[in-house]
Amino acid sequence: MSSFGEVISWAADGPGAWTGSIPTTWMQGRTSFGGIPAALGLRAIRAVTADDQRRPRSVHTSFFGPLDDRPARVTAEVIRAGRYLSHARAEIRQAGELRTQVTVTLAADRDSGVVLGGPPRPERKGPEGLSDLPFIDGLTPAFTRYFAFRWTDGSLPFSGGKEARLGGWCRHRSDPGPDPYVAALGLLDAWPSPFVSMMTRPAPASSVTWTTNFFDVPEVIDESTWCWYGSEGVAARNGIAGMRAGLHGPEGRLVATVEQLVALFDRPGAGPGAGLGGGSAGS
Repeated sequence: MSSFGEVISWAADGPGAWTGSIPTTWMQGRTSFGGIPAALGLRAIRAVTADDQRRPRSVHTSFFGPLDDRPARVTAEVIRAGRYLSHARAEIRQAGELRTQVTVTLAADRDSGVVLGGPPRPERKGPEGLSDLPFIDGLTPAFTRYFAFRWTDGSLPFSGGKEARLGGWCRHRSDPGPDPYVAALGLLDAWPSPFVSMMTRPAPASSVTWTTNFFDVPEVIDESTWCWYGSEGVAARNGIAGMRAGLHGPEGRLVATVEQLVALFDRPGAGPGAGLGGGSAGS
């Protein structure tokens, strides 16, 4: 099986361009796990900016259509590089169509008297005393075999819970590659939408747009790094929902926050086949 780091290591195809494909084991339903195209875009942008002092601060991903296992191409360019900030864009195309766009803001550190650590990690039992959620072939999305999940908060998916809220520990099971920002993106999108806890039967909750803001990213995120993830629904109406989430590192510091727009397909005939959600609702 291909690791997360291997799947996003596409072959160079000219300046600012790479080609490759995503194995079926990294799919969820008819499209790839959304963390893969987001990570591909960020990795490409990191390559074209080539400035270690300017780290990713915000990553905005728009899913325009499903990205399957056929050959695809990612391109990246710097839109503007100012004194402190750089803005860059990556696009992933497949079969002649734009499937995903990733825009990234990068910035160097600056002196500031304003320091705020962000919300602390909730006091929870550590991952060592909890069991992994099982991977069930044919029920849970294929890509989830590459992550370890240990649930702590909220109702389980499709249990008809009263709240759109979930949380727990997570880590990569395979090598996520050397870039901790890319590795963090994978963890941030691995969890199902909190809205699936309110559903009473398996149905997709598909990402439309996804914005991540980075704050205190560890120097290393690898297969041994347990992070705590918590998410909650903000509102849902007419099949469209908004959620927010946070990822805390092993020392309890806030790694990143997320805001996401999600399309819900919990009614018969409303959309693609059942699953834990994620991916693209753009078609």
